[in-house]
Amino acid sequence: MSKTVDDSLQLNKLTVPFYVSHVKPGSSLATNGDIVVIQDGSTTLEIRTAPKFEPKKLPWRDGLIRDIIWSSDLQLFFLLTQKNLFAFDPQTIVAPSTTTINTELQFKVLSFTKIKPIDESHTFWRCTCVGSNLFLSYSGFGTIIDEYKMSRTSCQFVNQWTSPKTCSNVEGIWCIRYQTESDQIGLTIMNSQTNQWRFEIRDRKKLSTIWQTGLPVNHGDCELASLGKTQWLIINSCGVRLVHVINRKLKAAVEYERELRNAILIGRDYFVLRTKSTIEVHSIKKEDVK
Repeated sequence: MSKTVDDSLQLNKLTVPFYVSHVKPGSSLATNGDIVVIQDGSTTLEIRTAPKFEPKKLPWRDGLIRDIIWSSDLQLFFLLTQKNLFAFDPQTIVAPSTTTINTELQFKVLSFTKIKPIDESHTFWRCTCVGSNLFLSYSGFGTIIDEYKMSRTSCQFVNQWTSPKTCSNVEGIWCIRYQTESDQIGLTIMNSQTNQWRFEIRDRKKLSTIWQTGLPVNHGDCELASLGKTQWLIINSCGVRLVHVINRKLKAAVEYERELRNAILIGRDYFVLRTKSTIEVHSIKKEDVK
């Protein structure tokens, strides 16, 4: 009988990470399937490449990054700060012509100066790419989401989504992510009156709710990662819980050994977690299914 490979993430079968590296506090974590990008301290970006994941440093002078995402359509990493949007093409990363130990790599940073918060009292929080469109969410309750049509050199405002379309005035959207395979947007939302978290799947054109579920999270926050093929991962930032949703069902909720900040998959081979003070990489074991 022929066998197929179950490539879904098996949270309850995670073993000891094969790679652990200390990093400064933060939550940013992104990948394009080849490299991992994080902010490590206020003046440094790091890139890490499988299978060794040793850090290479890039200079950063534009402040605290609130989110990093990859756009496969534009082949850019977008970097979101409180008031500004930047991007870089990983193909522009070069090593300087020097043999000095610990020399930083160099790269070209793009700045989208036309993208700004609606006023001085608002700040950006998270972002995600839907094709060549960028969705920017703001911090705070009654969350606002701006949508832009992006190119590698310019941007055009498309739409602004406000409460109650995004969430109620007593709720806040913590994380927003797009899933290419299902063509849907995922949101983690917290209700300030009940202190309850939920995960929602939304239509990417109208932001209408397709499915939602409460989350078994009692404290901390909820980051979000698309695992592809109708799979989502909720990461209990400042807590220890990982929640796996597959085919619109809660598949698993497990507790990690260290306080979490974020997590991503790199292809179907590596599961990368950012904890309070480390980057930890697990190999993913694939199982044969008859």
